[in-house]
Amino acid sequence: MLGNPIARISNAIFNLKASFYSKADLSKDFSRYFVVACLNSVFMFAVYQLLYWWDPLNTYTAEFAWFFSFVIGTIEAHYVHRRVTFKSKATYGESLYWMFFVYTIIGILSTLTISGLIRTFEVQYQLAWVINNILFGLVYFAGLRLLAFPPEVDSEANERPSD
Repeated sequence: MLGNPIARISNAIFNLKASFYSKADLSKDFSRYFVVACLNSVFMFAVYQLLYWWDPLNTYTAEFAWFFSFVIGTIEAHYVHRRVTFKSKATYGESLYWMFFVYTIIGILSTLTISGLIRTFEVQYQLAWVINNILFGLVYFAGLRLLAFPPEVDSEANERPSD
């Protein structure tokens, strides 16, 4: 479970090439990911907006709201992506660990990005939220597909023909 992420990505890419995971499978996975991610984004945005309005720190309001909505959204997204998007049979603890690994790296980068958009470029905070999600959406998909929910542990992998 607590393996080297580079080795895990290399293994996942090798397994993608060696398996029956086709462009059609990738397209189907990405289509499901896109729909689920949009729904997750609505949930995360609602939490973000509530925390922004609440403003408990009276400073760094957008960053605080982003960080905590990110953590809450990650937990919710794990369950939905595990069950709906990737239909994974990976153990819950292992997939959650790798999802937090992916989301932590992206969380740090996206928090710095949203702060830069708002403070340096003076982008309106809601627009900054949208830009941030668009920038990191594909990175999320790749990280989730290769680390948290590799195709070899999908429940649909059993439905593919084997030679």
